[in-house]
Amino acid sequence: MLERRITFYCGEAGLPSYQLNQLKKLTSYFQAQVELFNVRQLTCAPVSQPLKMLALANKPHALCQLIIKGHDAELANLVLTDFISQYALSLSQFSPPEPFKLNFPVTSIGCGNGDKADTIAQLSQMLVAQQAISSEQQPALQQALLDRETISATVMGPQIALPHVMHESIRQPAMAIVCHQQPIDWGSSRGNINRAIAMILPKPPPKAVIMAFAQFSKCLLNDDYCRALTLAQLPQDLKALVIEALR
Repeated sequence: MLERRITFYCGEAGLPSYQLNQLKKLTSYFQAQVELFNVRQLTCAPVSQPLKMLALANKPHALCQLIIKGHDAELANLVLTDFISQYALSLSQFSPPEPFKLNFPVTSIGCGNGDKADTIAQLSQMLVAQQAISSEQQPALQQALLDRETISATVMGPQIALPHVMHESIRQPAMAIVCHQQPIDWGSSRGNINRAIAMILPKPPPKAVIMAFAQFSKCLLNDDYCRALTLAQLPQDLKALVIEALR
């Protein structure tokens, strides 16, 4: 089934009930199922039920997605994107505060076409490019990530791997993401992956960092959140989804 997603932040007043009713009316024109997904709450509600939607979209600056499925998903996506642009905030219009200082630019999200070892090498090179580590540190970091995988494969939720390491030489938490168009083998009974999210942390990590990444790991066990990550095609969408899970 064709599926499209629109990622946005609610405005200062969220999405009021009259706007949600307008949204319900708009979606009735299409042969498509439309749901609202609140990323923080990890909860969906059908657009056909405005009261349930109101509980998900009544907070200022909540990160949400409209999930559109069906024969008319492409056309509905065009119309609903225009609606959202009038009543909500695009990802370029609002940036939520990060819970701690994190090295995670949009340029640290890229595409890959190699195997697991190639992906880990690419992730470590991306961390060098964003100056999270030095080129001298890169070989040791790459090996540390590979060594961690020998303990147990870092597949979390469906199609998501979280290679990670803590080290005394790391001064600031940093992340990078490699996206694969076709799933690759990560050596796990949980199946193949198409998103590898590298996470490097100082040792010992501050309490705020521990709490944030514990929350992120919890989100990665949620199928709806993992599906949002695997279907996100734009770097800014992926970054917004990750940052929201860390907050």
